[in-house]
Amino acid sequence: MSSITDQIESTTFEAGWVVKVHGVNGKLVIRMNRPVGDVMDFPEWLFIRIDGGLVPFSVTEESVFQKDINHVVVGLGEISDQKKAMALVGLACNLEGAWTDWFEASREETNSLTGFEVLDEISGKTGKVIGFEDIPGNPLLEIEIDGKKSLLPMQSEFVVRTDTRKRKLILRIPEGLLDL
Repeated sequence: MSSITDQIESTTFEAGWVVKVHGVNGKLVIRMNRPVGDVMDFPEWLFIRIDGGLVPFSVTEESVFQKDINHVVVGLGEISDQKKAMALVGLACNLEGAWTDWFEASREETNSLTGFEVLDEISGKTGKVIGFEDIPGNPLLEIEIDGKKSLLPMQSEFVVRTDTRKRKLILRIPEGLLDL
């Protein structure tokens, strides 16, 4: 039986860390681990790693805005002053789901995926990202698996996780898509 901490760890990803306080009402500036093209939506909960565990904080929806491609400003329901906010500076933040649930990839980020190793969770096959097609509304990754080139929509149902440190992209490619 897994603990609530294990459940939170398994359903979230590290999105960034708190770098400073924004304003006098306790809003936080989060430096994202990847460049953000656009904030499509922002989750109701932000999990901040405090003393090794992930602590949930409710996000005040009207407070979220994108400062630039690397920073998002977020207000938390439980944090209403600078002193409380300052205690969170330097801490890592997790969000539920996957990166692509909340953010569109930035042009800079998607072009930088070229050369990443690819692992398909479904088939277990590996390959490589060899290019990127920037089609408005439907960006496509060009991947090569088993010597065959394929285009894959860069959507949350296909891109499970991106590990920039290991230069690895974990995908969930629907059966038959690589055969097209």
